[in-house]
Amino acid sequence: MIITIGRQHGSGGHMIAKTLAADLGIKCYSKEIVDEAAANSQFSRDILRSYDEKKVSPFFGPTAHYMSMNQGFHLNMQVASAQFDTIRALAEKEDAIFVGRCVDYVLRNREDLVRFFIYSELEPRVQNLMERKNISAEEAKKLLKEVDKDRSSYYKYYTDQVWGETTNYDLCVNSARLGVQGTVDVLKAYLKNSGFIK
Repeated sequence: MIITIGRQHGSGGHMIAKTLAADLGIKCYSKEIVDEAAANSQFSRDILRSYDEKKVSPFFGPTAHYMSMNQGFHLNMQVASAQFDTIRALAEKEDAIFVGRCVDYVLRNREDLVRFFIYSELEPRVQNLMERKNISAEEAKKLLKEVDKDRSSYYKYYTDQVWGETTNYDLCVNSARLGVQGTVDVLKAYLKNSGFIK
């Protein structure tokens, strides 16, 4: 069983993924994907993090040095390929949950794949970020817009599909209505009714 969780920034998707993984007794990969890719590719952790779910830019490298368009696009593809190869290798090992990083598309041909998307209205996400990062409402709104724009661009570039579009997922859940544990309970009910867990 491979579970993928896409999420809007501030929706609690990461915590939901971690809690679900703990409840199911399986691993959860999020930032860990970057660490694994760094250990198994030619790229450092810093380079991989600088490109991680970021809007694709053909002109600037991770140290903000100007690059030709061809060099920039080539590096983007190499870094993404290192992550995607890592995801495929990890998925072959055991049951796991993967957060973001186009995993629903990368592993789309697997029959044991379940794809979730976590979203929420703006205000609960703003409040969540204000509390987590100790920032103002304006700063939180700006950050939400930037991160979601990056994730949407990243997803579109590597999948040619629309990030967050319901047809790309098996179930989309509004976490603001249910909270973390309530959302986890809904995801577990879906897995049970679909025959993935008992």
